[in-house]
Amino acid sequence: MHLAIYIRSVESARGAERVAVNVARGLAARGHRVDFLVEENGEWLTRQMSADPVHIVGLRTGRRASVADRLVQLWVFTLHLLSSPRALLTRGDACVFPVAQVLYKDAPPLLALRRYLRQAKPHAVLSFLNYPNTVLLLTAQIHRGGTRFVVSVRNHMSSAAAHNESSWVRSVPRLMRRLFGFADSVVVPSRGVADDVAAITGMARERIAVIYNPVYRPELASMAEAPVDHPWLADGNEPIVMGSGKFKQQKDFPTLLRAFAKVRAVRPARLIVLGEGEDEPALRQMAADLGIAADVDFPGHVDNPFAYYRRASVFVLSSLWEGLPNVLIEAMACGCPVVSTDCPSGPDEILDGGRFGTLVPVGQVDAMAEAILATLSGAPPRAPLIARAREFSLDQAVQRFEAVMAG
Repeated sequence: MHLAIYIRSVESARGAERVAVNVARGLAARGHRVDFLVEENGEWLTRQMSADPVHIVGLRTGRRASVADRLVQLWVFTLHLLSSPRALLTRGDACVFPVAQVLYKDAPPLLALRRYLRQAKPHAVLSFLNYPNTVLLLTAQIHRGGTRFVVSVRNHMSSAAAHNESSWVRSVPRLMRRLFGFADSVVVPSRGVADDVAAITGMARERIAVIYNPVYRPELASMAEAPVDHPWLADGNEPIVMGSGKFKQQKDFPTLLRAFAKVRAVRPARLIVLGEGEDEPALRQMAADLGIAADVDFPGHVDNPFAYYRRASVFVLSSLWEGLPNVLIEAMACGCPVVSTDCPSGPDEILDGGRFGTLVPVGQVDAMAEAILATLSGAPPRAPLIARAREFSLDQAVQRFEAVMAG
């Protein structure tokens, strides 16, 4: 099949970006012709795709929209408003401003995407994340070429919208309600996200496919054994508590810091948190205020986090909400014991209700500290954790994506 995957940009090997790249490479390895559609191309993406028969297609041409382009935009905008006249009478439900934001730019991706569809005529297009999903489904209203439109929701959007100050993010559930009817199928990474999408959109569950993220791949074992240039990870040092993720509200690293402070009051230990983000200065200040700054390190983003996970004593996921947290599976794939909040959604499914790691209530500092201490005192065997992580394999996920895109 001729298939296309659309994501706005790929800057690193994280989250949905990693999933999109892995799926593209996996589909190409199975003999499909794969186009990878991006608005911004980066050096990391080019390196990743250089050895694979995947064609990178840029949707940002740099040209200004013509009169004809503006007429197409107006056509799409009118169709959107007329698709549910009743919504116009309900404040905010028509999603006028978010759709206008997507459409009315100098060179909006909708115009380039429409041109691509008309010229390439792929069998199916799979989009990742909210903005590409919106662009793809707005385009679906005016495309009559027989292409299947598949959108992928990667997060628990009810939780994300409830906690976010961005007007765009808060509008996403309404956009989903209005536009997902144009999708041939929806792909989600967990049963929890499937329930959330069904509740938001009213879609039948048979149109929502649960495909676990393709996280485990054979090279993880060798990457986990690679050397690490960090003095705390030398053999014989104090036990290491590990965290990882973007420094933002969703990940709730303040709870992890407070829990670690309680752990540190009981026994020697150190905390390493990998990642970057706008909350880093506040987290460093919190560590200082808690009196644990000497035992907490923020090394930033590292190219090979698996070597860190392999040497850690316990990995802790402190998130308020997730879709399906790749990092939890990655830590398990390296044999690292895990503690996680029982947040919506994903950790309960990954850990099989607590069988493969301890689940604690969201935001509960004492429960998290107790779980960390218990794990440090008696870590579970590594082999079952690695075996569980292997169930989230690239081969299994690619086969499922292939089936959904085939229709």
